[in-house]
Amino acid sequence: MKLRRLAAITGAVIGLLAAPLGYPPVAMAQPASAAAATGTAYDGLPSAQQAALFSRQVASGELARLSDAQVLAVFQALQPDALLKWARAEMNRYPEYEYWMSRQERLNGQWQEQPAKMQIRYRHAPRQLYAKWLPGGAQAGQEILYDETRRKDEMYGHLGGVLGFTSMWIALDGSLARSQSNHTVRDLGFQYVLSMLERDAKSLRAAGLSEKYGKAEIVQEQGVRMVALTWDLPAGAPQYYAKRVQLMLDLKHPYIRVETAWDADGNMVEKIVFDKLVRKTFEASAFDPANPEYRF
Repeated sequence: MKLRRLAAITGAVIGLLAAPLGYPPVAMAQPASAAAATGTAYDGLPSAQQAALFSRQVASGELARLSDAQVLAVFQALQPDALLKWARAEMNRYPEYEYWMSRQERLNGQWQEQPAKMQIRYRHAPRQLYAKWLPGGAQAGQEILYDETRRKDEMYGHLGGVLGFTSMWIALDGSLARSQSNHTVRDLGFQYVLSMLERDAKSLRAAGLSEKYGKAEIVQEQGVRMVALTWDLPAGAPQYYAKRVQLMLDLKHPYIRVETAWDADGNMVEKIVFDKLVRKTFEASAFDPANPEYRF
């Protein structure tokens, strides 16, 4: 079950409704010239200070109260690594959390029309998680547990079909797991998304290219005002996460809400919508198959 690339929340590090194949339409786009004409408090600051200011503006709600032109001016003024610094710092505040997401992927060349809807309990160090596929989505009723302190290369669960009646240990990279996702279970979690952003940024710098997103736009996604950041990369996977990647950030909440990726032919390869994120402190039972709340 792999999940790749997302961006900028240092930790909340940050999953969905399918859009038609191809690049998605963008609503409410603000002309770049209008945004460029608006000065910001970020102008001339080093990236660490920009990240700190951005954190304060997000936490206070000031960023969300800005006009479209002012918001875009902020994102144009941010240095390439400022958003990543903010995201990493933010993510460090979320060592454990629960989140709900929807996910669609292109598997073996076929776009999965019905999204999988998931509830995930996540602990980053050590890597432990519980995931449940929710009613109304693909593979509803499936459950998995992963605990790297027990078995680093296997997860425990039931994945549907005949195996839906039997819980067992399943290889993370095995054919059964790969039949449902291009990602492994270790890719779940906002920390993974951030690590992919950081990896691609490092590769771009090494190639002498800018790691900053090429486009920032104001969009409406499911009735929510967001900033959409788009990267057009030199190549697709495996060198980079994908040929084109777009992240949508909810201006009122400090985490990525939507991640979309396309291949070199313009085909959408995945779309992940993060619906809700709640910081938690879990008991050991949260990652124990004997938990009576689970159906292992």
